[in-house]
Amino acid sequence: MENVRIRGTGVYIPEHKVYNEEINEHFEQIGLDASHLMNHLGRRKRYFISEDEDAISMCRNAIDNCVKKHGIHLQEIEMLVFCSDTPEYLTPSNAIKLVGLYGDAMKNVNTAFDMNCNCTGVVLGMDVVSKYMKGSSISHALVLGCFCISPIAQWGDTVVYANFADAAACVALETAEEEEKGGFLDTRMYIDASSHAFVTYPKCGMSKVPLKKIEPNEKRLEWIPSPADDMVNDIVREIRCVLDRNGLTADEIDYYIFSQLSDADNMETLKLLQVEGNKYHYVGSEYGYTGNTCTILCLNRMWDLYAQPGNKILIATIGAGSSVIVQLYQF
Repeated sequence: MENVRIRGTGVYIPEHKVYNEEINEHFEQIGLDASHLMNHLGRRKRYFISEDEDAISMCRNAIDNCVKKHGIHLQEIEMLVFCSDTPEYLTPSNAIKLVGLYGDAMKNVNTAFDMNCNCTGVVLGMDVVSKYMKGSSISHALVLGCFCISPIAQWGDTVVYANFADAAACVALETAEEEEKGGFLDTRMYIDASSHAFVTYPKCGMSKVPLKKIEPNEKRLEWIPSPADDMVNDIVREIRCVLDRNGLTADEIDYYIFSQLSDADNMETLKLLQVEGNKYHYVGSEYGYTGNTCTILCLNRMWDLYAQPGNKILIATIGAGSSVIVQLYQF
């Protein structure tokens, strides 16, 4: 039986560290308050890129980190997929850019493309790539995620500027012939597009970005607070669906990896699932909310604990618009 396994992960976190106190001072100067929301979401610090960094440089650092940690040979890589809603380029694709920058080291990559599914991007990317690998001769692939949010956030946005942060993540996948089923077991996605108008980047639309008459903030991210009362229930419903169709109970999952947007929502999810024990970790207090990379930052941080043979992990996260994705994986 051919399984697709996660060989390892790597991340890049910018050096510029920003604590809540600095964010509070920023908003106090313009007559706003973000402290209550930061406390509710479990924020403590976050990281922003410097002027000489971008999505491409962050991804290169994440790749290098993954390669170094797990002894990966880039010459083995045959496929590279870049997942982001904050890409550096539209043409050529960021995936092609990255392959080109590595030169001969990635000379065996013959499949490379970009994906955008907002904050569910890397999880969906792993699903798409793992299924592609099973249906082709590709045996080694990299899935990259990047969240480059600080340059596009409006400085008066007490949600995004106060709580979101920059990061990149790399996941190395490989095929393995095994007697029993393992690796990526199941993925389920659900969307409710009724909230599509609440989050828009660029606010003016791509066709208007080049126009000089468009004000800078119109070219940035617009985030309008929207009702999220059903989000936890949506996640719980989709998790139960994945568990049921794989003949599992919530307690049979060894570890849960959730969106790092809200620790309170994650705890409520576990409560509704009636999950007991230390099966969940929150890294959003340290890294901030890093969009599509946040679940991988958690997996990377807890790798030695989570990546033990036989462990079942369940990843559940959310995206703008809105969407929910649930993924079941067994090491």
